[in-house]
Amino acid sequence: MKRCTRRKIIVGGDEDEWHKETRVEKTNSEPGDTHRDGAMGTIVGTLGPAPPALRAEILAGGKVKRDVVFMYWVEWDDLPGLPVAIVDYRIKPVKGG
Repeated sequence: MKRCTRRKIIVGGDEDEWHKETRVEKTNSEPGDTHRDGAMGTIVGTLGPAPPALRAEILAGGKVKRDVVFMYWVEWDDLPGLPVAIVDYRIKPVKGG
């Protein structure tokens, strides 16, 4: 199986879905997650977008439940200074945040 090794890191660029400093809320929590639905944080970085072949490979691997286009680094309000990676479908932007 061929792996894609070219990934673009965007920190607050215009290519990501949600930009740096976007306030987000945790959604789609799973057992064992440190943060539960409703936890608040701020995006501090982005990896993506993942090319279609890599997205299919990630989904087929069974470790995620939905298609992943972006990986975000979020600094959660209760853990300032410690960015945590999270896939796009497990956060949502907060309106007016």
